[in-house]
Amino acid sequence: MVISPPSPFTAVRSPLGDIVVFYLGTEPRLTPEQALAFADQLRDLAAESLRVDLTESLTNVHQMD
Repeated sequence: MVISPPSPFTAVRSPLGDIVVFYLGTEPRLTPEQALAFADQLRDLAAESLRVDLTESLTNVHQMD
């Protein structure tokens, strides 16, 4: 088992729904494992946004009926 240091980047969703990436490290390079973990984090945030957008769209359609 390989233990890599935590990613120097983190991503969060702003109150307005934007994905904001913060750099927290001293070295802007990622190991392959860190890059995959960060990509997963971004994918999860984007998927969450799509679910919220879809739910809001469906709610708006039903309100128009």
